[in-house]
Formats: sequence, structure tokens, C-alpha cells
Amino acid sequence: MPKDKIDGIQLFCLMVLFMFGTAVFLDLGSGARQDAWIVTILSPIAGLAIFAVYYRLYRQHPDLPLTEYVKKILGRYLGSLISYMYIIYFIYIASRVLRDVEELLISSPYAKTSIMTLGICMVFALIYAVHLGFEVFARAGIICFAVMTVTLLLILIFYVISDLIHLENLRPVLANGWKPVIGEIFPVNMTVPYGELVLFTMILPLMKRKTKILKTGSMAIAYVGIYLTINTIILICILGADLLERSAFPALAAVGYIEIGGFIQRLDPFIILLIVFLGFIKVGMFFYCAVIGMNNLFKMKPNVFTSYFMGGIICLSSIMIAPSYQSHLDEGLKVVPYFQHIAFQFAIPAVLLVLASIQCKWKLGKV
Repeated sequence: MPKDKIDGIQLFCLMVLFMFGTAVFLDLGSGARQDAWIVTILSPIAGLAIFAVYYRLYRQHPDLPLTEYVKKILGRYLGSLISYMYIIYFIYIASRVLRDVEELLISSPYAKTSIMTLGICMVFALIYAVHLGFEVFARAGIICFAVMTVTLLLILIFYVISDLIHLENLRPVLANGWKPVIGEIFPVNMTVPYGELVLFTMILPLMKRKTKILKTGSMAIAYVGIYLTINTIILICILGADLLERSAFPALAAVGYIEIGGFIQRLDPFIILLIVFLGFIKVGMFFYCAVIGMNNLFKMKPNVFTSYFMGGIICLSSIMIAPSYQSHLDEGLKVVPYFQHIAFQFAIPAVLLVLASIQCKWKLGKV
């Protein structure tokens, strides 16, 4: 592992920024229509259970990332194969998030700019950030967290002042029963953003102090769950269930309605800037962990070539991943959660935890 170290505050900020990622502007739980807020308030409970599994794995091997201790649990050959699969998984999710940011930018402020140009610019910035080291990245995360918190708080206040909140849009509650809500929670809203915390199995060994990690992670999940619930309620109240379900970027649509005294209006750039910040953090973390995993797997020292190689793959994949944004969304909602997220976020970590526990008891002579 690299010598970079982070503390508890940096871990909290990075976890919140990472989970917000693209989740803060996508239509989470919109399939449940006006009950989408129930989806966002229940999903963190599953998120806490998922993170507990990752934490238990970390406790078994506190100084090793996932791509290293999987080889100790499954053996050299099978473990190396699983490590390689996780590296590909990190690259793939980084590409998907980058595509989300690219599509947002070309849909509004950069309508005449090609996706390739935006992707190249962002990837070069990511390569520079990864080259500086994760400790620098984490310190920048604290600044981004402060900017994000102030911006989101101001926007929530502007929604209220603009008299855009219509609580009647939340009714009727559970008109179609619990089935749509449960269908939205599993697997889509469990996997994004909470299941994606599997990435932190690569980052937790960087902690300066090994205590209170579970508490810090739980607080971050609760913070994100509460905000996403409030945000979803407000979006439903402003847009209504129908427009929320149809809109590709509901947060961007809702902020367009803000108008205070004919002076405060057109706040779209603030949302776009915020999304770029969050997308940069999320892609950067997947990028960093893919690079570290690749270096560990192939026994290479940290070098610029690996970063450029990985950045090129992520940039090209973000463009080739789908022919249109609608097909990109369909793939992300109907294919990826079932065929990738369940395996990499739930199944493999659960099996690893069971095997690691058996191995531990075997060494202690309890089996």
C-alpha cells in the first residue's frame, strides 16, 4: 500500500462526497413515484449492513486492500483472478460515472462540445490528482465537502423562499402498496450509492488510526441517507411524481424554477459546478483504487505510465459504453445492478467474510 494516510474527518468527507456522487442529481427511487422518499429513507439501513461486512473484512486484514487480502483468503491463483475482476469493475464504474458527468455538461453549458473533449480534459485532471497522492486528494475533499454543504443548504433555502414546495404532491402515500418501494430498494438503491462503498475496502488501510472507522462510516451513511430523503421529498414537491420520473436530471430541472425578487434566478451553473465536483471525486477514487490494485496485482511500483494507461481506458470506455444516454441509463438501471453490483458488492464480499472467519477460527483451533 502507498504511504499516504488519512484521518477520520477526511474519511467522513470522502465517504459523503463519494456516496453523493451522481446520486444527488439522479432520480433515486422515482419508480416508486410519490413514495420515492420512502425508498431513500430505508435504503441506508441496508447500506449500514453492507458496510458492516466490508468493515469486518477490513478487521481481518487491517493493513491490506481488498485486492491483496483476497489472495490470502482464496489462494494465489483464484485470488489474483478475483483481484483482476475488481480492477475491471472499478474501471467500468468510473467510466459510467464519467459518462454521467459528460452527458450533463453537453446537455446544458457545453452543448457544442464533443464528449471526447470533455472526457479527455477531465481525465488529465484526474491523472494529475492521482499523481499527487491520496492524502492530497483527501485534503481537497474537505474543501469540496464544505463547498457542497453550503451550496446545497442555500439551494434548499431558496426552494422554500421561492414558494415552490407543494406538499400535496406527496399524496397518496403507498397508493400501490410496498411492492414498488421494495422493488426500488433492491437492487438499484442498495447498490447505488451504498453498495459502491466496496471501494473503501481499498482505502481503509490508509487510515492513521484504526479505531472508530465503523462509527465514522455509519455517520456518513446516515448523513447521506437523511439528505437524499430531504432532497427527494423537495423534488417531488416541486416537480411532481410524473416529471420526476421523466426527467434525466431532476435536480437541474427543479433549480430552474427558483426566482426570488426577480434577482436570484438561473442557478443552474451552481448545480452543474457541484455535480462536476462530486463526479470528479467519485471518478477519482475509483481511478485511484484501480491504479493501486493494478500495481499490487502485477507487483509494479507506482508510475505515471499506469495512471495514463488507466485514464485512457476510462476515457474511451465512457464514450463506448453506450450509443446514447438513454441506453446508458437503461443499462445502469436494468443490467448492471443484477449482473455486476450484486456479485461484486454483496456475493463475493459475503463469501470472503465467511471464509476469512473460518480460517481465523481454524488458526485459533476452534474448528
